[in-house]
Amino acid sequence: MFVFMFILTNFVTKLHSTTTKQTKMNNIYLKKLPQYGFATIQSSLQQFVQRTYQMQHSSIFYCLSGEALFTIDGHKYRFTPGQIIICPMGSNILLLDITSDFQARLLGLSKHIWLAARSTISPEVMQTIERRTHQGGNSELEKEFVSNIFRQIDIIDSEVDFNVKNTDYCRKCITMSVTSLLLYIQHISENNSAEPKESLPESKDKLFFEFRTLLGNNFREERSVQFYADRLKISTRHLNSVCQRASGQNAKEIIDHYTIIELQVALMYSHKSFQELVNEFKFPDQSYLNRYFKRHTGYSLSEFRTHGVMVD
Repeated sequence: MFVFMFILTNFVTKLHSTTTKQTKMNNIYLKKLPQYGFATIQSSLQQFVQRTYQMQHSSIFYCLSGEALFTIDGHKYRFTPGQIIICPMGSNILLLDITSDFQARLLGLSKHIWLAARSTISPEVMQTIERRTHQGGNSELEKEFVSNIFRQIDIIDSEVDFNVKNTDYCRKCITMSVTSLLLYIQHISENNSAEPKESLPESKDKLFFEFRTLLGNNFREERSVQFYADRLKISTRHLNSVCQRASGQNAKEIIDHYTIIELQVALMYSHKSFQELVNEFKFPDQSYLNRYFKRHTGYSLSEFRTHGVMVD
């Protein structure tokens, strides 16, 4: 009995020590994100197991060991060593199960850094590579390329801890590292365009995934809920219910958020005139576009472009 109690006490002590260590790591990660605009951590992601969590920042996951089964916005995936997942801000993630040896690298990014990193990639491409698993290297050379990117990220993360005066420099380096990773994922996704094999059977989850795909392909021309409901052959009420269940937002909120993000990218990282944006996004005129943008961000087009304000 004494031996059993000793073993049990020892096990609980170790478990508490591991949990405490993990909590401290998570706290450091969460503190650094708003302070520096980025943060990275190696974690077993225990906090996501059997608990739905909405991503507060755009995040990149890189599986180091073990396996995980999880859903992102209702779509199911198996996460294995070497795979990468991009989760934009607002994504709902749920880990259904993980192996005891599961470890992943998590990189969180502020909106400024995320939009700067993805500014050279079209919305259509981003739609195809977000919320999906990608193999981080099909050859030893490709694996080394991806590994080196994450080594660079670790070095930059250490650099900003060592000297906060280097924060702006480190942000630029992180932006370039993430851009390199996104370009690589774009490259491999173009050579392997197969849809994820695993998906949840629930029709509502499939409908939300189909809605997101339709939105990515049509948001410039169509921003009415009725359009997407008609394409999905359901009522607007049903579509809103599906969106609310999967993301906590109704369909119109998702459409507007998606449009505003792409407008922000265009304003910050292109030289397109306001009239060119009117034409590209099919708004009636500049005045309408300006009112739409200000209603959602609090800034006019010119204020946003001049001051580089990024609204979460």
